[in-house]
Amino acid sequence: MRTLTTERLVLPPWDDRFEEDLCRLSADPRIARYLGDGRPWDRARALARHREILAHWGEHGFGWRGILLRDGGDERTLGVAALNRLRRDVPGIEEPVIEIGWWVDPRYWGMGLATEAAAALRDEAFTDHGAERLVALYQPANHASGNVMRKIGMLRHGDITGPYGEAMRVYVLDRSDWAAARAVPDRAAYRTTDEV
Repeated sequence: MRTLTTERLVLPPWDDRFEEDLCRLSADPRIARYLGDGRPWDRARALARHREILAHWGEHGFGWRGILLRDGGDERTLGVAALNRLRRDVPGIEEPVIEIGWWVDPRYWGMGLATEAAAALRDEAFTDHGAERLVALYQPANHASGNVMRKIGMLRHGDITGPYGEAMRVYVLDRSDWAAARAVPDRAAYRTTDEV
């Protein structure tokens, strides 16, 4: 379980220090509005998810990570970025597949942090975990997440209905397309600079 680093960020594996950050972020209506039923999470729901995140790491060797500033000037968790086993059926996508996602504290929106973190996790999925395909889902009104998906090289796959009846847009990135983009340095935006 190594810590990923990028030009500006440190992305450590999930542990108990992130429990309160998960409670804080998931309770923020600006973040929760695009998560499932759109309601902020209560503490019990967040703590249950925290336990699931730790169990996912134990079972699969990858999962959620905190997003911290690399220079250490701000000790706060700026958000989370995650690789997960895909938890729902998506037409045209066969298992095994890894899903990527992220949340950034609204105080740090517009700084490119989600894109930088997502690019690092994208590369981790293909290099460390042998992913053949990476999948991301978002609610169409969440334009910022869609932009991040496109910036890290993902392409629209289609639309599905989520577990709460919400519309979900599906984006994918195949290993072959990721490898081709890495071969052309200008196309590999936000590549991980080093890993600890």
